[in-house]
Amino acid sequence: MKAAVFHGPGDLRVEPHAEPTIERADEVIVEVEACGICGTDLQILNVPPGHPATPGVILGHEFIGRAVTIGPSVRDLRVGQRVVVDPDPKCGTCHACRTGRPANCTNVVALGSFADGALARFAKAPASSVYPIAETLAPPVAALIEPLACVVNGTNRAVPRPGESAVVFGAGTIGCLFTALLVAAGASPVIVVEPSDKRRRVAAAVGAHHVLSPDDFARRRAELLPLGAEILIDAVGTQFATAIDHAALGARIVLFGQNANALPAIKQYTITERSLSILGSYITTYTFPTAIRLVEQGKLPLAAIVSRVIGLDDIAEGLALLRSGDATKVVITP
Repeated sequence: MKAAVFHGPGDLRVEPHAEPTIERADEVIVEVEACGICGTDLQILNVPPGHPATPGVILGHEFIGRAVTIGPSVRDLRVGQRVVVDPDPKCGTCHACRTGRPANCTNVVALGSFADGALARFAKAPASSVYPIAETLAPPVAALIEPLACVVNGTNRAVPRPGESAVVFGAGTIGCLFTALLVAAGASPVIVVEPSDKRRRVAAAVGAHHVLSPDDFARRRAELLPLGAEILIDAVGTQFATAIDHAALGARIVLFGQNANALPAIKQYTITERSLSILGSYITTYTFPTAIRLVEQGKLPLAAIVSRVIGLDDIAEGLALLRSGDATKVVITP
């Protein structure tokens, strides 16, 4: 099969690759229907990289498809069933899992980073990470279930209450998903700060009450948020210091975006003096069922997030669109 294989920072090649085979009784092989390109994929490919990965792996972890081969011990899936996959399989037995912190599972081997992912025709996953989804979902929107499950985890950490103000820094896929969830939870106003005009339009389409460039936000912050924001989301990985500057007393700051090269200067005194809660949010905590229900019920206006659907051979074009800010989400149909 053709696959997008990571060979090192800045080096992604579409090339022939062996198809996966069942090696354990609890494994499932999925024929990939759609796979989104994630900001993590961009960070892996950056020079220097902003996220680790193993050279030689197939990238891609935001995917849906159909179960085509099922290991002999799998009982709750059937061949031909449409599914979505949690690419971070939790072991359920390590100390973190057994104490209710599965996002910190010490035995996760992430698909698309450290094990082969889904920018290929077929991908393999343990059955415990495979969830059935409705046949009626459009493939590009269904491919948003994985990032949405991560954002559900982050939103749960923020504990939004109706009427609370929120600022989301960044209107990429993650920022737009946070925006849609915060609006659905009753937060108001929800303000998105994003330099790209194209991405600002997407943030407005998913329900943001105000969408501003960084300069406009600086000018209007006192007007829109005279006391600061009660919830602040860094969906980029570089906005921690900025979030602190605009936080209300007792605010919750969720750090979601990842950039290993960011080294913000933080005034710790401000965090203490303003009683701020700093919440790191990483991957999922068994939030796939919630994300699946939200997408299947059509409760969130997500279609606007998908900018382009392209084939695997055009992946370089998709990466360029995302880096330039001309696209919010690019979905590959391998």
